[in-house]
Amino acid sequence: MRHSFYSFIIVVFLWSCHAKPSTSAQDTVSSNMTPAQVHLKSLAKGVVIDSVICSDDPSQVYSIYLPTKYDSSKKWPIIYFFDPQGVGNLPVILYKDLAEKYGFILAGTYNSKNGMPWESTEKVAHALIKDTRSHFSIDNNRLYTFGFSGGAMVASTVAMSEGGIAGVVACGGSMPSNNQPLKQPFSYISFIGDKDFHYMPAMQLDKLLDSTSLAHQLIVFNGKHQWPPVSSIEQAFQWLDADAMHTKATPKNDSIIKSIREKFLIEAENWHKKGNAVQEYYVYKKLVNFLQGLDDMSAYTDKIKQMEKSEALRKYADKEQVQEMAEMQEMDDFRAHLSQMDQTWWNDKVTAMRKSIQTDTTSPEALQTERMLGYLSLAMYMGASGEFKEHNYQAASYFVGLYTLVDPKNPEHSYLSACLAMTNHTTDKALEMLQDAVKLGFSDSKRLKQDSNFVSLHDTPEFKKLLQEISSKPVKQDMTK
Repeated sequence: MRHSFYSFIIVVFLWSCHAKPSTSAQDTVSSNMTPAQVHLKSLAKGVVIDSVICSDDPSQVYSIYLPTKYDSSKKWPIIYFFDPQGVGNLPVILYKDLAEKYGFILAGTYNSKNGMPWESTEKVAHALIKDTRSHFSIDNNRLYTFGFSGGAMVASTVAMSEGGIAGVVACGGSMPSNNQPLKQPFSYISFIGDKDFHYMPAMQLDKLLDSTSLAHQLIVFNGKHQWPPVSSIEQAFQWLDADAMHTKATPKNDSIIKSIREKFLIEAENWHKKGNAVQEYYVYKKLVNFLQGLDDMSAYTDKIKQMEKSEALRKYADKEQVQEMAEMQEMDDFRAHLSQMDQTWWNDKVTAMRKSIQTDTTSPEALQTERMLGYLSLAMYMGASGEFKEHNYQAASYFVGLYTLVDPKNPEHSYLSACLAMTNHTTDKALEMLQDAVKLGFSDSKRLKQDSNFVSLHDTPEFKKLLQEISSKPVKQDMTK
């Protein structure tokens, strides 16, 4: 749907967003660098600047990328990134080549994280937008927000409540469920992994948006709860370019239109050769959604209508509806089982789930199982961390045990085990579990140093060795691998 609107009401499932802790923000900025010096450095083009201090508020720090051809004599579109763990430079580094190709400025804040009250997050967004508009040549008609997981909620909320945002890119997350009218219309493109526990809510949100005049598109990629791969996110840049032409923010560009059309036609043809009429159908739908009103889409709309008459597509739609209901019911059942079933039941259940996907990894049933395991990982993490904060250590230990069973490769359960060990004053066990967390990929040295649970370990050789081991490892930036 591509026509203007002034308000819409939408109710979606609210999910607590938890990303697998995997990388930490690099040290933000040297204490002897003034804001002016940092901004002078940030004018470098074609490289990611890790740390830029906001002139009006030195506590606000962000990463930025200026395309090689950046020239202050023209106005440039900008994307503001919100990472759930506050790793501002991660998405900037990940998508800088696309920014270079499509001519976008990228900026990622270090100050917005999961769990912050909206008033604090709002302050971060205001500071980020104000500072970039003060120091760089920004096209005020092309401000975009982009977030992953809890950051997707932030990106959507900023656009809904603040206004002035032309488009939102939401990955592995959702919209807020408040019913307030929009300050300003914006376009919305979302990305979800086919193994992401948030897959079903994303599908339901997309269907709800069909009943509004919001310009929207959902892209499903092969992956879990993660920043999407560059190959998928390129469609976000194309969407934003096309939307700018729709809204007259930029002149119609036949070269861009042709590039989008040809890419999608190749994708549709590939699915046709594989005999997958359903995916072919969705690509044609996407093509029309991107370019309707910019190019002659009559041939493709006719093809879509013809394909919708097919028995295969009808059966797929019916099966999809049944699977959606079954998946939501299974989530409800698991939620009820959290406090009802013992470790033995969970061990048998999870073992059976993992066995079912050892040989089958691509069927709808296998993908659903992967999503269920991801959902259980989230549930166990929330249970463990919640009970720990309430000092219910026995209950926290129960959830940590289930968390280890459900998601053995996630370092967070070992980290939580170390926290629990400290409540029992078993420092040797705590250090052992921290070492396990590091082996599994824990790399947030800043979090470890600031965690009050481990203050008594700071001067021990073992703790110092752990910090040194973490700092010696290269920071993983490409979270899609």
